[in-house]
Amino acid sequence: MTEISFQINPRFWTIRRPHLYRHLEKQYVDLFFERGILRLSSFARFSKHKDEQRFDANEGRGVVTHMTDEGGGQTIMVAAALGENAYALSSSLFYKAATGTDFNTDSGFRINDSVEFAAAIARELPFFAGGMEGPCIYQSRPMLHRDYGQLGQNGQIDFQKDLKMNELCFLKSDRYTTQCEYRILWATSRKTDEFIDVHCPDAVKFCTRFEDLIGETQPL
Repeated sequence: MTEISFQINPRFWTIRRPHLYRHLEKQYVDLFFERGILRLSSFARFSKHKDEQRFDANEGRGVVTHMTDEGGGQTIMVAAALGENAYALSSSLFYKAATGTDFNTDSGFRINDSVEFAAAIARELPFFAGGMEGPCIYQSRPMLHRDYGQLGQNGQIDFQKDLKMNELCFLKSDRYTTQCEYRILWATSRKTDEFIDVHCPDAVKFCTRFEDLIGETQPL
């Protein structure tokens, strides 16, 4: 765990941030630790995975349902998609040997400080525009519920003013609940390719190979 503290006039509040576990084939773990090269994926690539554990055609997509009682009531449903300009890295909130089996991987690494790790990658990512991270939200349907108040005749919703719309980037089907996924996203000012190989040697120092962890992992 890593910790950050801040003051709540006049006392301190501490947040314990979790370690993250990235399951990966050993050849790519070696490439990252020896040469600092790490592949980031995209929502477009997630939707093309052939294995069931990685495949999800609805990544970044969902339905926003606006319902309000104001002005006699109003209901609007809008299909929305986010994340087309973002690269992603998926990890798990805890280590399980079964997760490596599900993903057909034989190694991986622990991210010891997600913020510093993400920042090191951001500094080397072309057209980086901002980022976010957090645990995935598991639901039976990819749907967000909102109350924007009474809207005009055109029913236009300004998604840019609703920061919580970012939740679409973290929604996953509840059939993947056991993955306990924690996701890091790097937005860019351009539409992404399906993946990018980033040269980010500074990010290595915030990680530990599974093989070097003591008292946490089971044999891979």
